[in-house]
Amino acid sequence: MALYCESCMKLVEGEICPRCRSRKLREPEAGDFCLVEEVPYMQAEMLKELYADNGIPCTTRSALGAAITVKLGVNVGRVRLYVPFERFDEAKDLYDAFFNAPFVPEEDGPCGN
Repeated sequence: MALYCESCMKLVEGEICPRCRSRKLREPEAGDFCLVEEVPYMQAEMLKELYADNGIPCTTRSALGAAITVKLGVNVGRVRLYVPFERFDEAKDLYDAFFNAPFVPEEDGPCGN
């Protein structure tokens, strides 16, 4: 079972958080917000909408910090998405289905091919 790193808000396999190297991990509890993924800003907006459509609470944090994001622009910013632990598996499945689904070309293309 995965453990929870309070510093990173991340579910971790193992005894050390790979991100912050903390050994202070614990069992996740209901209500713990867990990192789903870090994605570019535009993908984060799509995921937030997808999660909202499926009733999954979601919060975000800028991975670069607000000042750098403002200076560089939101389109180059990266965002970390967090959902409650009790909805984590569902959120991860939606993420995987949305971004990792194989491309299936349509039978008839837009040009009538």
